[in-house]
Parts: sequence; structure tokens; C-alpha cells
Amino acid sequence: MKEPAMTDPSPALFTFFKLTVSDIESTTRFFVDGFGMTHADTVDTPQFREHMMTGKKGSATMVLFQWKDERGLENGNGYGPVGMITRTLEADLARAIAAGARQKGETISFGPARIAFVLTPDGHEIEMMQMSAGATAAGEATAR
Repeated sequence: MKEPAMTDPSPALFTFFKLTVSDIESTTRFFVDGFGMTHADTVDTPQFREHMMTGKKGSATMVLFQWKDERGLENGNGYGPVGMITRTLEADLARAIAAGARQKGETISFGPARIAFVLTPDGHEIEMMQMSAGATAAGEATAR
């Protein structure tokens, strides 16, 4: 079968990422309470459940995914942390910890950025970065 002609040569648009979680309801509360996200939609099938979590306009959607057969989770090491930009690192870090996150290491300074890492209750790593005035995250390296 012949492929349809492309009318838009742009590459695919990055719009979401998924985290596999052990308890979708508590993880949803964690991201609502800890990061101010909104539970925007749910997909519920006999095999799995997904919660679409959104942030402010322009941010990617995070999809929380839970198998219904209660299979165990195994967090690998072939990925980096989920990245979030913050304007008030201390306040956002405190909010995340109050919601159930654990800080990983100390808050560090790296060039014009201050960075803190936290672990979610399922052990997913989140990098929280606050840029100094006038700096942008684009092109800046992060360190762990």
C-alpha cells in the first residue's frame, strides 16, 4: 500500500511521556499536591489504567500508567530524570517533600542554575532546576 503524501514535513511533536507506577491513585495525589499538576483525563481498560497529568499551558503531559495485574516495577538506569523548571526552588522542593518525595543529595549550583533532585514514592527521579535571572535552560547542561 502506498503511503499518503506528506503535507507537513515537520517532525513528530513531543507531547507526553509515561511513568509506570505501582499505585496510580496515590501517585496522582503526589503530583497534584507536590507539583500542582492537574489530573486531566483517565483511560481505563481491563489490562491497565492511565491518568493524564497536565501542568501549565505549554508543558508536556505526563501519563501515569499502572498495570492492573499488579506486576512488579523495575526502574532501570537507561534514562535521565524527569525535568522541571521552577521559579522558587526552595518552595517547590518543600512542596514535593511534603507530598511524599525524598530529596536525593544536596541542592547544588551549576553555572547559572540551582538544582535539586527528588525521588517519587515509586523511585522515579525528578530534577528541579531554577535558573538565575537572565539565564535560560536552553543550552545549559545539568549535573548530578
